[in-house]
Amino acid sequence: MSEPTTVTADSAQEPRRRGKRGPRSDKPERILAFLRNYFTEYHYPPSVRDIVEGCKLSSTSVADYNLKILEREGHIRRDRERARTISLTEPIEPTEPTRIESSTSSLGIPLLGAIAAGTRSLVPEGVDVAHAESRISVTPDMLAGRDPERVFALTVRGDSMIDALIADSDTVILEEATSVDNGQMAAVWLRDENICTLKRLYYEQGQVRLQPENPTMDSIYTDESNMQVQGRVVSVIRHPR
Repeated sequence: MSEPTTVTADSAQEPRRRGKRGPRSDKPERILAFLRNYFTEYHYPPSVRDIVEGCKLSSTSVADYNLKILEREGHIRRDRERARTISLTEPIEPTEPTRIESSTSSLGIPLLGAIAAGTRSLVPEGVDVAHAESRISVTPDMLAGRDPERVFALTVRGDSMIDALIADSDTVILEEATSVDNGQMAAVWLRDENICTLKRLYYEQGQVRLQPENPTMDSIYTDESNMQVQGRVVSVIRHPR
């Protein structure tokens, strides 16, 4: 026969502990640090996939869970119905504007002309360094490891990408490319319209949606045969307003 359990006064009054949580994960802080570095380097928001890769998370659901924590704590704002809408509520320490001049620590890349981001500016078809308007100096970190021989710059005309922190007169740095992944920002030549435009690309059942980052502007739909990707955006030089 087992002995009866002895209950003392102290043990009788002690509350039962259930579901006690361990220490908080460091993932929200890692993501917040990644966001600050990403905004400083690229000047536009990362995608959730960028966060997963940059913070070495196991899935997009883990990233979303921790983004909700940061949002609840007031560190970020975002529109969950749209891609790349994360913004920081805390200001980032300003950096010196990029200087368009020669430097021993800089690289010269060709400025090929203007690209439409809401307006219909024309640029020469294709990437042709021989027709560069000039060359601008950038630091190696602005190329994010890309081959300098495959990088070029365009001046933005219009405000269709304003929510991606790319405004009229800013300079976008692009890597030569003939295709991009869903949701990436690219310079795209539309053959029938004879224009080059800067948009996010989404491939949808044989068509391509060219998505502006401005809620007042409509998407552009075109056939893949009418579209030629010229380059994917690497970084942005924001000019003082």
